[in-house]
Amino acid sequence: MSNAHTFTASLRTSTGGSAARALRAEGKVPVTLSRPGKPSAHLAFENKFAEELAHKVVHLCNLTFGTETVTVLKGAVSRHCIKDNIEHIDLIQVDEKSEIKVDVNVVPDARNCPGVKAGGIVEQRLRKVKVKCKANAIPDSIGINLDDVLIMQTVYANKLTMPKGVTLLTNPKLPVLSVVITRGMNKTDTAATDAAAAADPKAAAKAAPAAAGAKPAAAGKAADPKAAAKKDDKKK
Repeated sequence: MSNAHTFTASLRTSTGGSAARALRAEGKVPVTLSRPGKPSAHLAFENKFAEELAHKVVHLCNLTFGTETVTVLKGAVSRHCIKDNIEHIDLIQVDEKSEIKVDVNVVPDARNCPGVKAGGIVEQRLRKVKVKCKANAIPDSIGINLDDVLIMQTVYANKLTMPKGVTLLTNPKLPVLSVVITRGMNKTDTAATDAAAAADPKAAAKAAPAAAGAKPAAAGKAADPKAAAKKDDKKK
């Protein structure tokens, strides 16, 4: 977690659709700062600062407006559906020492996953989980090590390792990801590749494509017209 970035915003007095459009025409982005126990502050960013915040800030940053400097949590960043320029930013003022609830990205590490080396692929179902922690201790992401995950196995939220001081709020029974078979494989093939993956991931990686092609080759041999003609001759 880092809140090293500091942005300067200007106060705006006009709100509503027309005022927002006029602001965008000036090269600025409307910003709404939610403040617990206080009215929301209506601010504006220069376009370059808005893009910098969107790309560089994961969770927290410092915000200066008027005579105040506060710590804020990045909220929704709304973009134009065609032009992709930022149209609005939501920020939430937080106390760094208070506990908050926030969504954190889930990042799988499949570099040594035996199921992937055996020919499977990672199908991620849950890309973010909700956690509770102090505002100054929000993890940038939560990783999952897949070193012992085979083909057709699923990893659930209760298997995620939370950093110290971070509590998982997402339902622990929700599936986060699975290592699934590819189109070239079937469930019968995975029995051999799973066993090979557990013993020797390198051998499993070679075995997977061979297993995937075994059945089509057998089918092609049975359909050989020359072989069929020889069988007919013997019958006669």
